[in-house]
Amino acid sequence: MKKLFLVLTLVLFVSSFLGADIYVKNMERIEAFELMGKKQSEKVEIKEQWLGKNKFAQFGKEYNIVVDYNKEKIYFIIHKLKDYYVFPASFNREELLELLLGLNPKAAEVVESIKVTDAKVNLSGEKKKIANWDCFSSEFEMVFAIPALGIMPKYKIKLWTTKDIPFNYKSYTEGLSEFFGKFILGIINVDENSIKELEKLDKMDGFQVAAEITINIFGSEIKIESQSLEIAEKPAPPGTYSVPKGYTKKTIHLPGGLDLF
Repeated sequence: MKKLFLVLTLVLFVSSFLGADIYVKNMERIEAFELMGKKQSEKVEIKEQWLGKNKFAQFGKEYNIVVDYNKEKIYFIIHKLKDYYVFPASFNREELLELLLGLNPKAAEVVESIKVTDAKVNLSGEKKKIANWDCFSSEFEMVFAIPALGIMPKYKIKLWTTKDIPFNYKSYTEGLSEFFGKFILGIINVDENSIKELEKLDKMDGFQVAAEITINIFGSEIKIESQSLEIAEKPAPPGTYSVPKGYTKKTIHLPGGLDLF
């Protein structure tokens, strides 16, 4: 089950360390699609990730995500506004629902209805050469249901992993998967059968270098592809795991004078 959250993190979100971290440069491509009458053009973006022993950072054109495992904090950084938000990773489902129920019962109903169902995993291990890496595949599908909104998108995900990485990456990826496993399981409900099925992903070995994702929603099909262009072990530059200078911390202001985060 831990591998699922590592996958979702790598596909999809201060001080430097002694020794090196892992640097990953990815290309992400979203094919053009039409959803509910609205057309979206093709989008290609380069994203960079840094995996440290107790921190993680992802850099994109529009936003950055920085995670501090020890502090159990997630930093969401918006470049256009030069703002950032800090979210506690210890915020669990019960606390969130209790908060929302007092503020907006409809929002609480929506969050409570979110559920992962109908998961199926196939570890067939199809082989393919990607760049200089010998890769093998793992596939899974699931429904990310939000019944309160009548939304039940179906995800099909094909992952390509390799063992052709000339350094020990497991100590980095295990920390990331454990952190997000705890965080996501605290918020999202996964049915019992899907939990058993998704646990098969823990048998998946290697470092992820590519992914093919298909989302079916409202009769439309959205296709996303990602591929690693560079994977290296090297020291992270100063400031990698911190908020950029000049950015302002923001708080989510809720009705009744209550501030969230």
